[in-house]
Amino acid sequence: MELRLLTLSEIHKVHFYRLITLVCLSAMALMMLFALLEKATTETQVFSLVVLALLWRFGWEWLKVSRCSPMFVHGDELVVTHKGETRRIALTQVREVTSKHAIFMTRRYRSWSEHLAFMQLTLHSGERLFTLAESGVLEFPAGKVTLQALRAVVVAAKTNAITKA
Repeated sequence: MELRLLTLSEIHKVHFYRLITLVCLSAMALMMLFALLEKATTETQVFSLVVLALLWRFGWEWLKVSRCSPMFVHGDELVVTHKGETRRIALTQVREVTSKHAIFMTRRYRSWSEHLAFMQLTLHSGERLFTLAESGVLEFPAGKVTLQALRAVVVAAKTNAITKA
């Protein structure tokens, strides 16, 4: 199984494209505000609720991306690089791996087939680690290939630790 986790340079591309998305959504919100101030029709009120929902989801994804850091699996360890600091975490310490779809966050705007998934790894200590992975548009669960690969690697590491003990 292949792990399709994003590298540091790809995460930087996500940060760049989220700024472009912020500019576009801000322009939409500003135009909607002017339309509401000029003449508040039912259509503009409904559309303003849609824009508000889009802005809320974008804000949630902005916060999630801010917490994401590049990581990769090396042997029986998870190597996490965050703000110049490298941590090595034993895969046996991972309790749960989950994923969620990213609607607005992309690493390039050229293709509809390349979307991202937020991967969350919960350790036994309760600490949560976040990273980004490749995902298909209608893939369920988000980042299915990477999610299955991460779960398989964690189970394999735990099995190895039990057989060695």
